[in-house]
Amino acid sequence: MKNIMGFGMASLLLLAGVAVAESDVGVALDVPVLSSYVWRGQTLNDEMAVQPSLTASAAGFAINTWANCNVDGAYGGEFSEVDLTASYSQTVGPVALGAGVVQYTFPNQTMAVEDGEDVAYPGTVEVYVSAGLPDVALAPTLTVYRDVDEIDGTYGTLGAGQAFELTEKISLAVSASLGAGDADYNAGYFGVDDAALNDLVLGAALPISVLENLSVKPAISYVCLPDSDIRDAAEAVYGEDDAVVGSLMVSCAF
Repeated sequence: MKNIMGFGMASLLLLAGVAVAESDVGVALDVPVLSSYVWRGQTLNDEMAVQPSLTASAAGFAINTWANCNVDGAYGGEFSEVDLTASYSQTVGPVALGAGVVQYTFPNQTMAVEDGEDVAYPGTVEVYVSAGLPDVALAPTLTVYRDVDEIDGTYGTLGAGQAFELTEKISLAVSASLGAGDADYNAGYFGVDDAALNDLVLGAALPISVLENLSVKPAISYVCLPDSDIRDAAEAVYGEDDAVVGSLMVSCAF
């Protein structure tokens, strides 16, 4: 399966390279600073983190590199995670469709094995598809991820949001999402061998346009876990069963 996914990733990257060669390329750099790193209800670090993201896009194709660097806490000052994503998106009538492949890697992270040795934390691969209605109220979007490597499980999220213009340069964006995992996914990440609603995220952000290609965005989100078994497991495994995350992101587009 890893060979198949590697071939699929390489093929998508090759297609993206062809598109880039024939089209104008957009490049975006996002640098958020967060009060903690919470992913799909899992508090991976309850201390400050920086998560730079670089995206190149053309003709519907996009290549993204994202990283997490914990300022404090576990693996402080090191990149604990680097993710690579190749994706394609297209609008068909009122529906925005997307698909992609995500390679998760965990440099500098280790885990103990049976003989007491520490080994490198294994990476994994997800494929995903998404469908959204960007021009209707709240712009609902459904995204389904399938881990085809270490976890071999499925996670889906339904999100919605709305932006309100406050001034010419300032907007208010509110959002909500609800995520769910199947039994294999929850067994891999929480040790709970049941399908369940995993995480509910409520967020608000204040995007501020500073220059034509430069913006800043303070934001806050609240993350909770609706299912009691998932909540108990999250507290045992990750030390937290809900979280409030504040962030400030600087974005540049070229």
